[in-house]
Amino acid sequence: MPKLGDTDFSTPTGAEDELRRLRARLDTEIATRQGVEQRLADLQTAYSRFVPPQLVELLGKDSILDVDWGNQAEKKMTILFSDIRGFASLSERMSPQQCFDFINAYLSFMEPVVLAHGGFIDKYIGDSVMALFPSRGDDALHAALDMLAELNNFNAQRAVQLAELPVDHPERRSSSGSDIRIGIGLNSGLLMLGVIGGSKRMEVTVISDAVNLASRVETLTKTYQTPLLLTQHTLNSIRSPADFSIRFVDRVRVRGKHLAQSIYEVFDADPPPLKAAKLASRDTFEDALAHYHFRRMDEALTLFSDCLEHTPGDTPAAVYWQRCRQANRNHLVEAGESDSLARWHPEYLIGFAGLDEMHQVIFGHIVALADALQEGAAGRAEQLVGKLVEDTVEHFDVEERLMDAHGYPRSPRAEHCQQHAKFREFIDALFAEIRAGRTSTLRLAFRCQFLLLDWFISHINITDRHLERFLAARVTPDAR
Repeated sequence: MPKLGDTDFSTPTGAEDELRRLRARLDTEIATRQGVEQRLADLQTAYSRFVPPQLVELLGKDSILDVDWGNQAEKKMTILFSDIRGFASLSERMSPQQCFDFINAYLSFMEPVVLAHGGFIDKYIGDSVMALFPSRGDDALHAALDMLAELNNFNAQRAVQLAELPVDHPERRSSSGSDIRIGIGLNSGLLMLGVIGGSKRMEVTVISDAVNLASRVETLTKTYQTPLLLTQHTLNSIRSPADFSIRFVDRVRVRGKHLAQSIYEVFDADPPPLKAAKLASRDTFEDALAHYHFRRMDEALTLFSDCLEHTPGDTPAAVYWQRCRQANRNHLVEAGESDSLARWHPEYLIGFAGLDEMHQVIFGHIVALADALQEGAAGRAEQLVGKLVEDTVEHFDVEERLMDAHGYPRSPRAEHCQQHAKFREFIDALFAEIRAGRTSTLRLAFRCQFLLLDWFISHINITDRHLERFLAARVTPDAR
């Protein structure tokens, strides 16, 4: 006989009741598990808003749950810094709510542009944006130009919204009525990507001199009143620089580095008339820069005056014109952060003896070529170019055979070889200009001593150093 409370399975009704209870219990358990899984998915999505998933992937991890203190990796990337001009004074006229609404509205225009070009936001620093581009400098440059274009859309939308507010509305009164302007700085280099912090509070971030230089370059957009600057390192990583409107602007010395870094203005985002005028005066501007950086201030002042006469809105030319006048008044010979004496420094050594020796030889050829051109010795310069080409071709061939022999990854190998090809193209064009005799030898000396030498040092410090670290794990010390 069944006991009181036991299910009676002797009848169809009792079996059906028990089956329904089992199904209900199973449905409840499934719903609970689905809720937990959805909660975990929601948490993962929330974490991705604070820790970019690209950072986690670059660390070789599948999830933020796998990231731990001390995880690190070295990557070559391009860093983009952007900042709103005059934001401090603008925010003083806003309430806290208006300030946050303004920043979020602005960032909602900028973030999609970065993502569309293969980058991601590393962090927001108030109104500033720090973005990383793991691929080539092209992606970062296209993103920067599109950010400037999108800024025009933001300004147009903001103007419409402000016009719809009552005249005495606090937000309308707080607005200065002028368009928002931004500055963008780009730099490329090797970064240490990893986890820093203590046991209770950690952060995935990047650490490198390259980050500091990108920030410094962005700050310099205020000095030259131009929206977009990039370094020689980023210029090296761009496939076709001729597709953009780029010109050398200045040199900036980074703390702890012997050789100043060249920076360039990209003026594709300028109004069409100003862009056309800068293109038309580019040769005069470069001649003026050559005189300035070789500390010939009177000639530089005359040439910068010519630039401003034909292009009044050329703010970098105006900055240099003022510098020349100041130098003449004070009888100075120091040209800003220029370093006219180029010397080999131990920091350029990468630790691979054979490559280091050839680097020093090529460095010496470039310096000697610049000296010959500065002296106007075109015949000697032709001979030096021939020797430079000969040794460069041999050196690049050795590097490329090392890459093939040791299985250097395809993507960095392609970029490395492309840089070799661009270097040879530069030398060939320089050789042709020397032989033609139509370009001033001082301007050609400027290209050698500042632009070509910068290219070579940048190539050593980033591209060749990456190759050396790869080879270090595969080549015995005796072979190095």
